Amino acid sequence: MTDAYLQQWTALEATRAAGIALEQVARGYAALGGTHDVFDVEGYLRGLTRLPRRDRDLIADAINEIIDTTGSMADGAHYSTDRAATSSGFEDYLRPLVTDPDGYGFDRRALRPDTRAGGPGNGPAGGSPDLTEDREFRRLQALYRSGLLDTGAEARFDRLTARTREWFDVSSSSIALIAEDRQVIKSLAGPIGQDLPLELSLCAVTVTADRTLVIPDALQHPSYRDHPLVTAGPKVRLYAGHPLTSVDGWRIGSLCVMDDKPRDFTENDVRDLRSFAQLVQEEIWRGPLG
Repeated sequence: MTDAYLQQWTALEATRAAGIALEQVARGYAALGGTHDVFDVEGYLRGLTRLPRRDRDLIADAINEIIDTTGSMADGAHYSTDRAATSSGFEDYLRPLVTDPDGYGFDRRALRPDTRAGGPGNGPAGGSPDLTEDREFRRLQALYRSGLLDTGAEARFDRLTARTREWFDVSSSSIALIAEDRQVIKSLAGPIGQDLPLELSLCAVTVTADRTLVIPDALQHPSYRDHPLVTAGPKVRLYAGHPLTSVDGWRIGSLCVMDDKPRDFTENDVRDLRSFAQLVQEEIWRGPLG
């Protein structure tokens, strides 16, 4: 079985390498019986959210059908299981996944060796015992390749954190990057937000999953009520953060909002935060102008 995050990464890369519009994938997914809306599909293909296995496989089908129809030489999107790949009819488009980031290129058609899932060199499918360590290594590679740690404060991000803070009417909004041992604040609007050791960072928790982390009242939350940021210092009560990814799909940071007062954070609020995260995401992928 292919790890859900790794499967999502292949969809991101296959779409980008083949030059497929996200709306086109969303239409193909809907035609195949997918029930999630365009916003959810585009969020998945931007690395902003995760979808159930059936929907991931339908999106892979939609991407691979487009690649087949257009004659693109890009590699295809992978499936959740070998059985799903075989039944799709697109199995020959898929190169066995390896964990070495330099050994996998999405801009060329797969040349399948005779090995199958579980064979030598198949990375996650082979059950590598070092997979967790390898993922973190690759995530950090993606963070450093992004150049975001080297450019200091940038107006393009500061504008977005200011807009996010104003929209939610909270004390602070920030963009945090998660390095190997620390949280680095890339942009901050408001008084709450600072570079921190990794073990004190709430945003470091956010990047562990493809979903929004919401803590309406940290003082009442069993996992966070004794956290130093809650009991002392800024006395954080509300925290909501959504992960941000590198251009190749690795979670490298988060956009978050914080307040010193508890409050409800509705489903509409979650969707709005994801929308702001998408704007930040696009800036990360685009890079600085000039």
